[in-house]
Amino acid sequence: MLGGLRAWVVLAALALAGCGAARADAPAEAQNGWVQITPDATRLDGRLYEATCSHAAGTDPAYRFWFRRGTLDGLVVFFDGGGACWDDVTCAIPRRREAERDDDGFYKAELIPSDNPNRFSGIFDLDNPRNPVRDWSFVYVPYCTGDVHSGSNTARYRDPDTGEPYTIEHRGADNFRVVLHWLKDNFPQPEQILVAGSSAGAYGASTHFPRIRAAFPRGRALMLGDAGQGVMTQEFLDQRNASWRFALPREVFARNTVLTPEVDVVGRLAARYPGDRFAQYTTAHDITQSSFYALMGAENACLAWTANMTTALAQRQHAGNFRSYLASGETHSILRTPRFYTEQSGGAPLAEWLAAALSANGAGWQNRACENCMVRPTRCSY
Repeated sequence: MLGGLRAWVVLAALALAGCGAARADAPAEAQNGWVQITPDATRLDGRLYEATCSHAAGTDPAYRFWFRRGTLDGLVVFFDGGGACWDDVTCAIPRRREAERDDDGFYKAELIPSDNPNRFSGIFDLDNPRNPVRDWSFVYVPYCTGDVHSGSNTARYRDPDTGEPYTIEHRGADNFRVVLHWLKDNFPQPEQILVAGSSAGAYGASTHFPRIRAAFPRGRALMLGDAGQGVMTQEFLDQRNASWRFALPREVFARNTVLTPEVDVVGRLAARYPGDRFAQYTTAHDITQSSFYALMGAENACLAWTANMTTALAQRQHAGNFRSYLASGETHSILRTPRFYTEQSGGAPLAEWLAAALSANGAGWQNRACENCMVRPTRCSY
């Protein structure tokens, strides 16, 4: 293996730990009201869309999603995480189904048996009385395309070790168009919507919020991004846009918008939809987000990521319909985990903070931050 590539793999072990893909150890089974759906090819606006995974070598391209009908008139649309890839090196190291560890690869390239919401905790714990969405309907959108649910391209790369060409199907945006079409055909207009996502899924939530809102315009909506703060380098943005054919929401951005690290997608969404609410959760030193920032070419990434994240968060907080929850430590993503019920920062348990965000008047929904959390728990080495 090339010396430079070996260093990237070391970073990947840091970056992907806890990025949303659990260990594959048993076959998925529908239960507890969850139904696994294999969507049909769908023609939309004159184009045929077929949901698919990445087609990375040795992987299964089949794509499926999950749906559960609740008893209350609310809908959760949840985008899952699983890393990302955007160039010859990152896309050459996929995480496959047989991988024993979550960090074996830069991105989840196929669905794995643990892509099963029955196995999740957090907002998927439907028996916990503290779960504010336990009685809502859910659509769970798995992830296997390396493009944070936002690509529409067949990208061509070259293996850095062998020089052999290969292709990756970055079709996350196309996949969700198919999912949303199914949802519109099979679910009535809800009174309340939570659009959420963890890690890569946090970006999917922001990319597709306008499309979801157009499909379901009634009632109140909240977008919650979990561990996806949008701290990026210009080099990464340029490469990503070309590889994924990444498109910003046209309801918010003009077609000729030039993307820079300063373009705040979540802030623009909050301004475009003043009647809706927007929220973000992150830890102060999220090791996955800062490690990916290093992969994007940032210098002193573990320090720079925290500095840039807090600056951007403070700017978003000027919007009256945005709130953030900043926790201590280096862990990554929380909505699918038991920590959703144990995390307390700034005097507010996270589960109750989300309940306040979903309430009609928003009473108690404030910006929350841990005390003295800018002190790093470990030494910064990248």
